[in-house]
This record gives sequence, structure tokens and C-alpha cells, in this order.
Amino acid sequence: MRVLGILLAIFLWLLGGLFLLAAAAPDAVAQGKSLPRAVVGGGLVLGGFVLLVLAWRMGGSREASGTGSGGGTRTMSGQEPPGGLSLKKLTCPHCGGQVDPASAKLNPEGTLSVTCAYCKGAFLVQEDPKW
Repeated sequence: MRVLGILLAIFLWLLGGLFLLAAAAPDAVAQGKSLPRAVVGGGLVLGGFVLLVLAWRMGGSREASGTGSGGGTRTMSGQEPPGGLSLKKLTCPHCGGQVDPASAKLNPEGTLSVTCAYCKGAFLVQEDPKW
């Protein structure tokens, strides 16, 4: 998404530059068309800068949260919990080994899955009701 935004921003800069050049043409000045062309050109150049900043910020936040390249799961680091949490030891239901909470992944459908480092078994973490 970031690359598409950057390419579109460059296209807007080039198009805006053409309008600004056309505004400075002697024929446009003589016919009184230089001001509208300059306004359109300046708007396109400004829009390109805004689009570049938005693409840069959206791309940066996506990579920081872990959704950047492939997958479909996000790590839980950097996210705020929805309510009060109490940490408990996680044990694998398959082999009984202790599971590292840092291996928790948030699936696209909103469920939390954990993978055991010993048996490589994956299981869902179920949340207790909040009432």
C-alpha cells in the first residue's frame, strides 16, 4: 500500500508541475488562464505531499504492528488489553509443556492462538467472561 501511495504522489507531482508550467506560458498569461492553472497545479502538488505523508504513516504503523508482510496474524506486543488482565501460566493441552505468552498471535477473526515450543501444537486461548 505504501508503494502505491508513493507512486500516486509522484504522479500528482508531475501532473501538478505540468499545470504550473502551463500557467507560466505566454499564451495563458495573455488569455488570463494562468491563475486557474496555477491553482490546479498547486493543488495537485499539495495533494501529492499529503498523499505521501498518509502513505508513509499508514505503511509505518502497519509494519510496526506486525501486519506488514504476509501472514494473517499479528503479535500481541504493543496492544492494549480490553480490560484488566491477570497473567497465568499457560500449559500446552497436548504435551503439558509451559507455553511462552510472547508466542501468542491474534488471528484475523479475532481469536488468540498460541503455539507450543516443544510439540509445535497450536491451540486457542479462551477468554473468561468479563461479568
